[in-house]
Amino acid sequence: MRDIVFLVADGEMQATVEGFFDNPAFDRRLQCARFEFDTKQDLIKHPRKDPGVYQDGHNLLKSYVDTHNYAVVMVDFAFNNNLRTMDYKQFCETIKANMRATGWPDDRFFVMAINPELEVLMWQADTSRIEHVFDYPREREGVSLRDWLQRRNLWNAGELKPFDPKSAINIACSQGWGRKKTHSLLFKRIAQEVSFSGCQDKSFNGLLQKIQAWYPRGYA
Repeated sequence: MRDIVFLVADGEMQATVEGFFDNPAFDRRLQCARFEFDTKQDLIKHPRKDPGVYQDGHNLLKSYVDTHNYAVVMVDFAFNNNLRTMDYKQFCETIKANMRATGWPDDRFFVMAINPELEVLMWQADTSRIEHVFDYPREREGVSLRDWLQRRNLWNAGELKPFDPKSAINIACSQGWGRKKTHSLLFKRIAQEVSFSGCQDKSFNGLLQKIQAWYPRGYA
């Protein structure tokens, strides 16, 4: 049996997972025992993105019940008009119920429904950790990237993250700092290089806790 199979909704999520496990010290970052991960065997991208993961991702994972110990479903909550029309808890429960129906017991899978979307994971209150990924010219601008975004009314003072994480990334990428970067490249580098120790997102922290439970660290 292989370890964990990840079902993701798009290329940005795929790059994030790849970046995290590209770091040779991923087990120390996760604070878990080391396990095997291979992108060809353990990572699936749904062709219909978030709606596909929500509607029939369980069908893609059905054949992995006998090949993998665990499964992780990664999906953005904020697709279509979900923020206005759907309850977040019910959204998650629908995916869980479908997973159970296809043979996955509760203790063998985790649903990481990011609220509202993946970009929220990329931002931290202290932007000094991620400024090198954006090639942000702090010395020239004279302020942190956070302050730069606040001056443009994209980050409210006192908040831990920009109120519109995607727009904040888009405006930063449009400045022409350094080499041109796709979202996928940004997400992969942040996942690989930047500590998530200060992350406040419940879905991400829930995933960390689940992996730690699946693969607890051993102590001499």
